[in-house]
Amino acid sequence: MPEKQHGPAPVTVVARFQLTDRHKQDTAAFEEAFDGYREYMTTQHGFLRTSLLRSPDHPDRHVIVTEWRDNSAYKAAVMVPDFLLLTAAGLMELADLVNDHGPVLAAAGAAEGDGVGQYCVVASHEPGEATEDELLARLDAASRREGFVSGSVIASDRREGGRVSLVRLRDAEAAEAGAGPDDELYEVIAEASMEGAASRAA
Repeated sequence: MPEKQHGPAPVTVVARFQLTDRHKQDTAAFEEAFDGYREYMTTQHGFLRTSLLRSPDHPDRHVIVTEWRDNSAYKAAVMVPDFLLLTAAGLMELADLVNDHGPVLAAAGAAEGDGVGQYCVVASHEPGEATEDELLARLDAASRREGFVSGSVIASDRREGGRVSLVRLRDAEAAEAGAGPDDELYEVIAEASMEGAASRAA
């Protein structure tokens, strides 16, 4: 059963990137730019995890999912020149960005360790499209499927009343079985977590 958040909620940022026509073949360059993003994020207070996802059908489409302890930690990390002028610029000179970020309304399971090779189903819900209870029921149903790893429902601070659902699954077969017709499917190709950064520093 999904756990509803109480008190200051964790924040998840879902940043969708489409490589521009000029850089459509520069997938490797984009993934190298993510390395710089990941290095910066793992030094930030309140950072929990970041994952780089790539569409298996459209290699010019990526999603970066970054999880934060709370909204103040997220804002402190991204509203500074080092992030805006250096880290983010490397990604945005190659791709167009659409960003959803906001508090986690509910979560199920736990993405632990290195999730590279897992798959993530990403679904955007426009305002009024589905109620929070309906999305929680979908997450609950997903959590009972074979291959389920973790999932969450996020409220968008960019689109008032909008939400994003993320469901992570063990492999492509489980992801394809669980994806709806309007869902986007991505493979996890790189990842870093607060625990991993701490163990490397030790």
